[in-house]
Amino acid sequence: MSQPREGRQRETRSAGLNIAPRFAIAMTLSLAVVLVVSAFVLLQATRDIVETAVREAHDVAAVAEVQIGRKELRYEQTAKEAQVIGDGLLRGPIRFTEGKREGQTGHAYVVPADNNKLITIAPTKYASGDPVANIYGLFFAFTMVLLIVAALVSIGVASRVARPITALVDDVRAIANGNLDHRVRARGGGEVALLTGAMDRMTESLMEAQEAEVELSVREREREVALEVQEALRPTEIPVPEGYEVASEHVGSAEPGGDFHDVVEADDERIIFFVCDVSGTGVPGALVGAMARAYLKTALRKGGSLEEILKSVNRTLAGEVRRGMYVPVLAAALDRDTHELEVASAGHKLPLVHYSAAENAIRAIQPDGIALGFDKGPVFERGISVRHVPLDPGDRVVIAGTGAVRVANSDGEEIGEKRFYKVFRSNAADTPDVALDGVLTALEAYADEEPFPVDVSLIVLGRRADAED
Repeated sequence: MSQPREGRQRETRSAGLNIAPRFAIAMTLSLAVVLVVSAFVLLQATRDIVETAVREAHDVAAVAEVQIGRKELRYEQTAKEAQVIGDGLLRGPIRFTEGKREGQTGHAYVVPADNNKLITIAPTKYASGDPVANIYGLFFAFTMVLLIVAALVSIGVASRVARPITALVDDVRAIANGNLDHRVRARGGGEVALLTGAMDRMTESLMEAQEAEVELSVREREREVALEVQEALRPTEIPVPEGYEVASEHVGSAEPGGDFHDVVEADDERIIFFVCDVSGTGVPGALVGAMARAYLKTALRKGGSLEEILKSVNRTLAGEVRRGMYVPVLAAALDRDTHELEVASAGHKLPLVHYSAAENAIRAIQPDGIALGFDKGPVFERGISVRHVPLDPGDRVVIAGTGAVRVANSDGEEIGEKRFYKVFRSNAADTPDVALDGVLTALEAYADEEPFPVDVSLIVLGRRADAED
């Protein structure tokens, strides 16, 4: 599984202006250029119209005056009032009554002091049309052109501004479709830069969350499998010898492994109690535990010396487990006739604890030996030994996995062997089932009611106080 990425949190600073001022500046500059160019062209065109109108007015007036002198163009005054336009000069409205301009209007310029001497005639309709109408048309045309150019500029600027946004949309769509390896390609300043950085961090977070979810799912499934295997390792039936009482319990942890306890009735009529700690947790630990349990139960059921049985199991198991995997075992075989326990340890760090009712004291029984599977033969066989423990009426023994002394409090301090011995000592005088409940209650209290960090296996064997030899 991939390791969680660290150091992902970083701040993306804005580079350049934001979108709003960039858009406003781009539009303002673009429209300013268009307006300056349009104003220049408009002024030039207007000046041409005005100059043409003035020139044509002079030309038409001159032609009309010649025509009137030749009697080719007649007119009549259309209003009695005339407007003074200069020193001794009046302008009055007229209408032509003959010739090509019949019906058209104009102005007559006369000198009243000189018997209304006619100076000139100026028709109001020019050859090129009405100059005012031409100016209106010019302004309308330029307005339309300006609107079209502004629209094109706006489209161009908006397209440029929207290009990174469109790229971001494509990036989001790719990420939304599940491509968490995709990285944002959009480039830009301001909000685009901030959004790009945020999206990259979001994608990385989503990838980490997805990996964590997959890892959690795998671990949860492994845990379920380990629990199923561990449940199968629980003893289904515990034979209780006459005159004895037995209580046992296995408390699983959040990370179940292959630790277990079991009881076997051997062919030589001895009852063999044993606990196993398996290196490793999860499915590998559970499978090794299941394999070790099968080998041990098969060998123990045949009976014989615990020393020889463990040697045989070690030779078989050492060739099956991978390097680094091993199985510590503590076994105790009860002879119902002699009321004596034969105790053997294969690397089990927690000894068998014997409570003597007559002495009201406890002692630890720890035979020598290394764990099953740690060595293929010579070292294991030279180191293993057995001890014998007589059980008198009222005596108790506890056979526990090492998880019992690894229970920790809220400060992370383990209870340890000495505290565990004291806990058993304070409960040993009770019956095995009451003593077992007392030990588990004390362990739970020490752990502040939190789940145990490791599996805890316990077997309490007691000889009844009223038992006969």
